[in-house]
Amino acid sequence: MRELDTATFLMTQDNSAGPIIQYVESGIEPQRPITDADGNVSKVSAAAYLVAYALLASFVGYLFFVL
Repeated sequence: MRELDTATFLMTQDNSAGPIIQYVESGIEPQRPITDADGNVSKVSAAAYLVAYALLASFVGYLFFVL
């Protein structure tokens, strides 16, 4: 995953020509569902996403109706 190189940016932010902005690889892979060897999403991973989205929806609904 690419992210801003903050060390270089902070060292060069006072340049008269402007700061140097560059992106570096962070080494952290983005989150995605667990798949099997064929690339199909596993049933456990799909169930976990379903539970997570249900909890998120109920929390948003709770905030909407209570507040």
